Amino acid sequence: GTDIERLHRLMALIVERVAYTPGATSVTTPAEEALALKTGVCQDHSHIFVAAARAMGFPARYVSGYLMMDAAIEQAASHAWAEAHVQGLGWVAFDAANGISPDERYVRVATGRDYRDASPVSGIRLGQAEEQLAVTVTVEQ
Repeated sequence: GTDIERLHRLMALIVERVAYTPGATSVTTPAEEALALKTGVCQDHSHIFVAAARAMGFPARYVSGYLMMDAAIEQAASHAWAEAHVQGLGWVAFDAANGISPDERYVRVATGRDYRDASPVSGIRLGQAEEQLAVTVTVEQ
């Protein structure tokens, strides 16, 4: 098939073979482990897609951001998806966690090689301290 058809088939295989299971993995879980477990969350689906697309010869990147789910304005968590570069089309987005191509409900925050490059929040803590992060995100049209 065409490049875009191959990438859509890749996304469909990930949806079919890797169940979405909150709490099954963490942000440090490698794509290989999530694939072997056959379970994960959006970060895992995105990492698997990026790794497989690269193995197929496509430049691919990880995307972090937000998704307006079920018309709810308040969002509880960030989201992740992937993009692959398709000759003649440019960067095309794939959300393997939901089995769709991202649309206007998706808000890109960062792109990178993986979660570490595109994490929505990062930093360094020195010394003994406690931390608490509170985030409120509103996504609306």
